[in-house]
Amino acid sequence: MDNVISFVRGSQIRPFNASDRICYTIQPFIQEIFDQFLELNNFGKAITQAANNHEEVVDKLFDIDPNNVEESFSLKREFLFPKENPLLALSFGNARYPSFLGKNGMELIQDESILPEIHNLLYLCGQSNRSYNQICQQISDPMIKFLDNLIKCSVVQEQPHCPNAVPRDTPGVFRLQHAALLYRTKTTGILVDPHLHSNYGIPNIKNDITRAKLEGSVDAILISHSHYDHWHYPTLMMFAPETPIIVPKVPRGTIMCEDMQARLESLGFKNVIAVDWYAEPITVGDVEIHVLPFYGEQPLVPEYNEPIHPDLRNWGNTYLVRTEYYTSWFLIDAGNDPMGSMVQVAEYVKQKFGSVEQVVSNFQPLSYNSIGTNLSGWGIDIVANLLSNPQIFSVTNKKEGGHLSLLGPKGVAEICATVKAKSCLPYAHSWAELGQPGEHDEVLIKEVEEELRNLGCLTTVVPWTIGDGYVTGQSSKQVLLKQAINS
Repeated sequence: MDNVISFVRGSQIRPFNASDRICYTIQPFIQEIFDQFLELNNFGKAITQAANNHEEVVDKLFDIDPNNVEESFSLKREFLFPKENPLLALSFGNARYPSFLGKNGMELIQDESILPEIHNLLYLCGQSNRSYNQICQQISDPMIKFLDNLIKCSVVQEQPHCPNAVPRDTPGVFRLQHAALLYRTKTTGILVDPHLHSNYGIPNIKNDITRAKLEGSVDAILISHSHYDHWHYPTLMMFAPETPIIVPKVPRGTIMCEDMQARLESLGFKNVIAVDWYAEPITVGDVEIHVLPFYGEQPLVPEYNEPIHPDLRNWGNTYLVRTEYYTSWFLIDAGNDPMGSMVQVAEYVKQKFGSVEQVVSNFQPLSYNSIGTNLSGWGIDIVANLLSNPQIFSVTNKKEGGHLSLLGPKGVAEICATVKAKSCLPYAHSWAELGQPGEHDEVLIKEVEEELRNLGCLTTVVPWTIGDGYVTGQSSKQVLLKQAINS
């Protein structure tokens, strides 16, 4: 096949919506509150001091009662619970090329009715089987201009065809970048939380899992929750509009969690499924998908006061995937919050399914006072925590360790013991080169193994790396297949 248009290693596309704009605007104010709190050790005084230096932002966006600063501190309701959250722009570039420095592209979205056309363009590029001229014959003039900008910024290029790199006839689970997984049977593929062509912290990545390598291997997509490293709709737009996508059911869109089903439908997806926890399973090919609760990573913390805005929730799902070859429950960034505990869900799993072959989980503990003093990389997570329950901000920083938002090694071990998991696999710790582990994997694996020993649990922790597969081998045994997704 001649050269075709496809995405380039290191390319990045980032969406920017109205809620992102609000967060970007208030970030300096939130940072100064944090800085003032570290100096004054008084949350109310910190807000007052910071507000004096950000009067325009405070007057426009915040409700603060000077007589009751701590308890009243909040964004105005119209910004917390926007009736609409339009997509304003897509920014793009490539960290592997000098043009990335100060020369990123930007596609402004003046009218959201054009979004299905953008989706179609990214899908055609993602398939990696058409030349520039062939793509231009299938898109409008504005999209040709957008395509030219993507080429100019080295996001896509004409390059040799890259064939599918997934062993499609090998049942198992494959570790992709960061929080992405690919479940396979001999006939069906289920993709989890895809975030392709981003590669945080490794701009000069040599070998990556590109969209082209997954072509023909994906029959449905599962989305766990709306944090940016799991919910990346520029990646989703690289897949066909008919692709089934299962997303969390969001009762009310907020600045913390947008209505994911509505967003995808606005992009032109035709088969978006949002169902309740514990609903009847969804079947795709020969794969049975059970939608289970996602507790953890919330702005609500049980040992502190009731939040001002309890609707400000990070809605999500965990999923249990059943096939004739294996049963796998992946937990993403789950933990505990006032609505429930993943240990409770594990009891349900044990009662309904018995033991499971695999638990796949983030091993890393995360507490609200482990984020450091620079909030710039946290965005909506910290903003929502502050706005929903500012007591977290003051109390947690006085407590060693603080409330754990994620399971951590101890919680992961407890889940494994409860469901009698045969194996436990780490993921969602960072982007890395193919064949390399996620950041902190080695240390966290040792900690989980120690916790499992303390519980007398026989679960085996599998030290896989990016691109590896944990697959069904002879006699139906699960075995580690190194670099299953080749470069």
